Amino acid sequence: MQLFGLDLTGELARVLSAVIAGAIAAASFIIGRWSEHRGWVRFRREDLVSSSIVIEMYGIRAEAGRDVLHIISQGSASAMERWFTNPNLVRHVRKEAAKHPGLLRLPSWVAHRMMMDEGKDMITGLDPAANMDFVHGRPTRDDETLFGFAAYAEQDHDGSGLRDEVARLVLMVVSPSLIDKLADPDYVERLGVAHSGYRPRRARLYDFAREWQRLEALPAAQRSSATDKIWQVTVRTSLRYPEAQVAPQAGVAPCSALQALVGVG
Repeated sequence: MQLFGLDLTGELARVLSAVIAGAIAAASFIIGRWSEHRGWVRFRREDLVSSSIVIEMYGIRAEAGRDVLHIISQGSASAMERWFTNPNLVRHVRKEAAKHPGLLRLPSWVAHRMMMDEGKDMITGLDPAANMDFVHGRPTRDDETLFGFAAYAEQDHDGSGLRDEVARLVLMVVSPSLIDKLADPDYVERLGVAHSGYRPRRARLYDFAREWQRLEALPAAQRSSATDKIWQVTVRTSLRYPEAQVAPQAGVAPCSALQALVGVG
C-alpha cells in the first residue's frame, strides 16, 4: 500500500526514524545547554548545594560575659558523588537540595533513610581507639548527638556582591544539651558570632532546635527513620590519654594535648 507515493512499510519508516532521531538529538542538546547554563548561574551565585557537601559542628562558649557561637568543619567540602555512593540517591538529594528547603526530607522514604544513614556513618565510628576500647571492654564515653542535612541559600548582607558563605549542602551536628537554648528566639538573637558570615547560622540552628522539639513531642507511632529530618545517634570516644598528652598526677588537673606539647597552662 502506498500513500502519496510513500511505502508505509519502507520509506515512511525510514523518514520517521530520521525525524525521531533528530528530535532526540535536538532535545539532548537543549537539555545539556540548559543544564550547563543553570550550573554557571549557581556558580556565579556561589550556590553549590546540589554539588558540594560539608559537615558543620556547633558549640557555644561564654566569652566576655556573653555566649558566642563557634563552628568547626570536619574535613573539607566534598563532592556529593563521593559522599553518596549510589547514583540514584545522589539524584534524589540533588533535586531536593536545589530547592533550598532548609532541613531536608526527601520525598522518597527509601531515599531519605539512605541519606540519613550515610550521614550517621560519617559522624560515628571515626575514633579507632574508641572502637578498639569498645571491642575489648575498656572505658569509653558515649555522647548522644543530633544531626540533619540542610540546604539554605546564602545572602549578601554587606553589599559587596559576595554571599556571606558559599552555599553548600550541610550536615548539621548539634548537641542535645543546646536544644532548649537554641529554641529560645530571644537567646538566639543575643547569641554572639565570630564574624558576620555566621549570623544566618543562628536562625538555622533555631529551626533545627524547633524541629527536634516537634519530633520529640510526636507519639512514637508517628515517627520514622524514613521521615524524621533529624536523627539522634551515639558517638563513642576513647577515654584513654593520647600518647602526646601527659597523664594527670594526683592533685593536678589534666591538661590538653596541645598544652602538654608546648608547656602552656
